[in-house]
Amino acid sequence: MGKIEDWQDIHIAYIVASKGTLTAAAHVLSIHHSTVLRRINQLESQLNTRLFHRHARGYQVTEAGQQLLQAGTAIEDTLGQLYHKIVAADTTLSGRLLLTTVSGIVEMLSPACLEFQKQHPKVQLEIILEQRRLRLDHGQAHIAIRAGDKPSDPDYIVQHLCSTTAGLYASDDYIKRMGIPQTKAELSQHHFVSGVAGFNAMVPYFDWVDKQIDAAQICIRVSETAEAARAIYSGLGIGGLQHNIAKQSHRIQPILEEELTWPLDFWLVTHVSVHRTAKVQALCRVFKHYFKSS
Repeated sequence: MGKIEDWQDIHIAYIVASKGTLTAAAHVLSIHHSTVLRRINQLESQLNTRLFHRHARGYQVTEAGQQLLQAGTAIEDTLGQLYHKIVAADTTLSGRLLLTTVSGIVEMLSPACLEFQKQHPKVQLEIILEQRRLRLDHGQAHIAIRAGDKPSDPDYIVQHLCSTTAGLYASDDYIKRMGIPQTKAELSQHHFVSGVAGFNAMVPYFDWVDKQIDAAQICIRVSETAEAARAIYSGLGIGGLQHNIAKQSHRIQPILEEELTWPLDFWLVTHVSVHRTAKVQALCRVFKHYFKSS
């Protein structure tokens, strides 16, 4: 037996065997009947056997063609069962759900994640912490929480999740050691926490530090906002934090709160191919409701 070069030929032959004529098969397949004839001839040549008896009334399967018809029927049944399993999986609130975001906002998301867990205990929510943006269209994640400007990818569905603000903070230990600046001019006497190259533009307060503060004053750079927060809590320097997260700690104080503040927008992002699936919709509902009421 020769090698089958295109499995589409099997499908075409199955439709011819089912319908009995080239014209009927061509109509089902939405291709020209001459294409159907060419593909049938091609398949018979590759198999080195005749699949059909040609008659004026149409195409009748040979014994080999009958085997193909039976196999094609079994394949169609299997594919039909697979389709229904996939649809059922999409409408069943169980299994894995992949959410990608950055480490610095996990604390903000935790209450909403807990509420989702309570409502849908059979769903295993997996949070992938990546500063690089995972490709939703490649299936690297199902949902993304993005910060900053509104994402503009054409195949993504983008919904505004919430707005917050950030400012500069320092720990009590740092303030005891270095004092607290009362003016912008006094910032030149202090140490700062910032981000690594290529990351700062995505975080407005890191971007501000790099543009306004002398590089010699930046005592540490990190590639994760969560690690920047730990550096601030540890007293290494002054750095940016979201106000709602900073308020959860009693060991830090705001720095020039009235003068230095940065707005932050967060976006709920899904790909069109999975946006309507049950698990994705369920998480979107919980998240939007939580942030709307918080």
